[in-house]
Amino acid sequence: MIESVEDAYQAIAKILANKASPGWKLLRAVCPILNKGCGGIVTVQTSVNGGADVPIGWDVFALQDACLFLRADLLRATGQRIWGLTFTLHADGKFNIEYDYNKPAGYEETDETMDLPKGLEDLQTQGVHASKK
Repeated sequence: MIESVEDAYQAIAKILANKASPGWKLLRAVCPILNKGCGGIVTVQTSVNGGADVPIGWDVFALQDACLFLRADLLRATGQRIWGLTFTLHADGKFNIEYDYNKPAGYEETDETMDLPKGLEDLQTQGVHASKK
């Protein structure tokens, strides 16, 4: 369970290190943070042989929990919302974290719901072909 910023950093580092291939020099997770989760997480490693994806499988949910914890902690501490983070872990155990404070272009966040017929009508109004079957 993540109870501190340090726990979140450690969780991200462990997920990356446990899934990486031997001989890695650098591991990186790029995590866009949206409303209730992360979208399009990219995890990579570099070694003397070049770069490769790090498939993290079901650990994506633990990584997401760590990112959401960091978002909530920064919002509480600074009043600023982060929209993403890049976590870089070096083979010597040192790490760097960069926060993205820019809201993705065109992204709207709302808890409002829309009924299906209204949604289809709106799409058709915008010129998108949407069948009402």
